Amino acid sequence: MDDHKAPSDHHSDTDLSQAQSAQEISANAPANDESPDADAPANDASTDADAPANDASTDADAPSNDAKPTETPKDDPKSPTELIFPLDSKPPFTVSAIAALQHILAMILSVMAPPAIVASALGLPPATIAYMISMSLFFAGIGIWFQVKRPFGIGSGMLSIQATSFVFPSTLISLGTMLLNDKGMSSDQMMATLFGACFVGGILVMICSRLIKYLKKVITNTVSGVTVIMIGLSLIPLGADKMGGGPAAHAAGTFGDPLDLLLGAIVFFIILIFNRAKNKFLRMSAIMLGIAAGFLIALPMGKVDWSILNQPIHWFEYPRPFSFGFFGFDIEVMLTLSFLFVVAVIEAIGDLTATSVVSEQPTEGKLFESRLMGGVLCDGLITSIGAVFGCFPAATFSQNNGVIQLSGVASRRVGAFCGFIFLIFALFPFIVILFQLLPEPVLGGALLILFGSIACSGIRILAQQKIDRREALVIASSLGIGVMAMTTPDAFAALPGPVKVFFSSPIVAGGVSAMIIHKLLSIGAHRKTA
Repeated sequence: MDDHKAPSDHHSDTDLSQAQSAQEISANAPANDESPDADAPANDASTDADAPANDASTDADAPSNDAKPTETPKDDPKSPTELIFPLDSKPPFTVSAIAALQHILAMILSVMAPPAIVASALGLPPATIAYMISMSLFFAGIGIWFQVKRPFGIGSGMLSIQATSFVFPSTLISLGTMLLNDKGMSSDQMMATLFGACFVGGILVMICSRLIKYLKKVITNTVSGVTVIMIGLSLIPLGADKMGGGPAAHAAGTFGDPLDLLLGAIVFFIILIFNRAKNKFLRMSAIMLGIAAGFLIALPMGKVDWSILNQPIHWFEYPRPFSFGFFGFDIEVMLTLSFLFVVAVIEAIGDLTATSVVSEQPTEGKLFESRLMGGVLCDGLITSIGAVFGCFPAATFSQNNGVIQLSGVASRRVGAFCGFIFLIFALFPFIVILFQLLPEPVLGGALLILFGSIACSGIRILAQQKIDRREALVIASSLGIGVMAMTTPDAFAALPGPVKVFFSSPIVAGGVSAMIIHKLLSIGAHRKTA
């Protein structure tokens, strides 16, 4: 796919002047030598009347990093766009609020889960757990604002939703237990050591962001496509588990209750129906309407757990630096987590590539490279700063790409709304209790289609390039390894620690396998040519 494209002609006087200005800007850029991709966004001539047109130049809120990219998304008035509000548009307040709420519904419980899981497993008191959850929400809000506004080149400049990563909890629990039992640390010393390693890991991620140009030589579109597919496939079981009743149903022995499955299926099909509606508002609100309808149906079915309202309520929280004392540093902990931070970078590249695809933006060239650098840099910066205040590592979230694809809203203004709402939730955590009232099957029905949309984004990345015999072999073999790691993790239980960690994540197993196999087959092809 080529990086630059010439602007289209317009029929009205106003549009003509815009096109002429864009042509003057792009006069010194190389000409496009390929036909526009079918998935590329249409320009303002074909964008919906309610959505402001994308300017041919880079958005003012999204400055570049080291270089100033001249590329713009491919515009072709004949290319269809599925976006109602593209990246640079400014939807009305109501539309932005509804779209932001859908993103929050897709991820709010996932943002709260990692700190709750780790802190509970390590035996921390409820007040500490509540504080750490608030910090996850707080730095999610800060990170999202940086991602969409991109000040000083920090952030992707797209609707990238950032929050606490799911890559780290199991390893953090293992390391924390080791520090408590084997090294005799107190709880505060243990947490200070973990956050010290997270602080250093954030710096590692920031360094990796400066090496994106070199990483892209091995993390090709094939590798990115496979990684995004594996992200979607690995998340689908989470949605399916919730649709069957979730952890509470497992504990009660009622998992797979037909009523739970029916409730999830109703939400699933409501979202499908509204998403295909001709009315733009219904399509943009499909996820929220499906969840709202599911909640109302769940009320007479007795599926809403009102006991959540009886939990202790924390009315106000605020960030406190070094809540567990100043950082401790342990070489073993830092080396173990460093591998996961590299894994997080690979996942971030896949997530940001998927965001570019569903936002109908370029997936090659200097503009795309600049966005990758800024997005990964933001992950590392928020991770290091968050560690000071008791927040675990941050990363871009995958499921929100599904929200963009289903709603047709890719406007960065929606991200700013998300960031502001998360800050409110962090400072006034009692509001979050309302989201906990949503029954698991209701969320499961929505997440199932969202996670499937992520896998579909990976397929679209692969479809943008020619798939010859070598590329097909890379895709087939790496997907096989990734799905094996996902479905039969016990097969790798007897392997040595570092190798076992590699196969513990199907995303890593599939993505890194694609990277290695692609490189090996490329070397073989060069030798045959020589």
